[in-house]
Amino acid sequence: IDELSTFSDTPAPSVTRILYAENDVLARRYVKNLMGLAGLSVTEDVVGNIFGRWDGYEPELTAVATGSHIDAIPYSGKYDGVVGVLGAIEAINALKRSGFKPKRSLEIILFTSEEPTRFGIGCLGSRLLAGSEALAEALKTTVDGQNISFFEAARSAGYSRDEDDLSSVFLKNDSYSAFVELHIEQAPILEEEGISIGVVTNIAAPASIKVDFEGNGGHAGGVLMPDRLILPIVTIFFL
Repeated sequence: IDELSTFSDTPAPSVTRILYAENDVLARRYVKNLMGLAGLSVTEDVVGNIFGRWDGYEPELTAVATGSHIDAIPYSGKYDGVVGVLGAIEAINALKRSGFKPKRSLEIILFTSEEPTRFGIGCLGSRLLAGSEALAEALKTTVDGQNISFFEAARSAGYSRDEDDLSSVFLKNDSYSAFVELHIEQAPILEEEGISIGVVTNIAAPASIKVDFEGNGGHAGGVLMPDRLILPIVTIFFL
């Protein structure tokens, strides 16, 4: 975790790792190397979701997956997401040291761009894995603050040679039998209660809501609301 945190655009103890930037690419390479050292077969899709697979002795069964992300918003900490990726690699190392052989294949997933760091899109890699055709289409015209397109940035990092089709990223419905993620608690509850680990049973579901009002203007207090003919248009964006 300490070594991975050195791949950062800002000095320690903060971590900044922006999608497809140099330190993101170096961090990916570092994690892929750890997966290889753990004896996993490593593959990537066209947007940079990374998969490390340990074949079970009944490989025809659907796999059990785990993992998280390693991209980091500006001046964040070194544990968010990273614990779920490096923890998964170490869990497999520990299972191998114990002589365990899984029945189902175990697969670690490093999701691309869970944080909306560069293009303002959260959970980018996982949403594409879930088959979001709307996101795949939107990415064709998505640019960052420097007017660099998503596909230009992806190609600079060695991904996405074909910007017209991201459907190869979409997973089939029966790709995994289960998914579990180890993650830090970004709150004080476990520490305050002296508990070392917890199991999530509910999750927050934040959303951004955009409301446009259309109608006739008028002096405040002089023109009453019924005379303004205001028509609210509400669009909800789930993050």
